[in-house]
Amino acid sequence: MADTALPEPLLQAYHATHYGLNNCDWQLQLDLPQPALAPHYQRHAVHCAAYLTACNPFGELLPDHLNARRMAQLRQALQRAGWSWLDGHGHDPQGHWPGEDSVLVWGMGESTARAWGTQWNQNAVVCCGTDMVPRLVLLR
Repeated sequence: MADTALPEPLLQAYHATHYGLNNCDWQLQLDLPQPALAPHYQRHAVHCAAYLTACNPFGELLPDHLNARRMAQLRQALQRAGWSWLDGHGHDPQGHWPGEDSVLVWGMGESTARAWGTQWNQNAVVCCGTDMVPRLVLLR
């Protein structure tokens, strides 16, 4: 699939994941356009967004309470930096991997998303550009 240290089954899992958003009747799926992003882009005066999590660093499962603490810290850091976001929850429809609390950050481009994902020890982030197509951005 890509030049990465990540194993193929993990890459397949990322591609199968449904990247859900709270209070939305739609979700993000990799490489599929999501036109429902358009009104949100317009409302926030942005042309991109990034889907981030702080859960399960480097793909190592953490207990729920530690993931919750990491996500609270991520949200605090985003707030301090002036970002706005929509809360979400990434889940594996096959149930092989537990769901992860996440955020879709308005106006965050790929280079910034890479930095945030790296800071939070993630394998990858999901970025949506002007075409509103979510793309997996590998960090390892």
